[in-house]
Amino acid sequence: MTDLILLLQADIDVQSTFERYEDYQEGRGEVFLHQLDAVLTLVRQFPELGRPVEDRYRRLLLRNFPCGVFYANEGPQIVVVAVMDLRQNPETIQRRLTGRPGTQD
Repeated sequence: MTDLILLLQADIDVQSTFERYEDYQEGRGEVFLHQLDAVLTLVRQFPELGRPVEDRYRRLLLRNFPCGVFYANEGPQIVVVAVMDLRQNPETIQRRLTGRPGTQD
């Protein structure tokens, strides 16, 4: 199976999303982590599965959550660059993936 690397910002995304769902309903954060684990397992097994977005990145959706996992297939490894709530301005997501500065929505 392919190695999986979570960049620091993606790890921060996961932690903040977990906390937000736990604050909303106890145990919901754990469900989020379970769904995230399922997606990451799929990505490791089938790196080309995600829909292409922003040049070199791909995106897979989490089941029952409005979140997407954004990653790059770097040959021997998969690099997860973000785990974002998709209910935001698409330009904000694009800026995050391309590293362009801009206001956060």
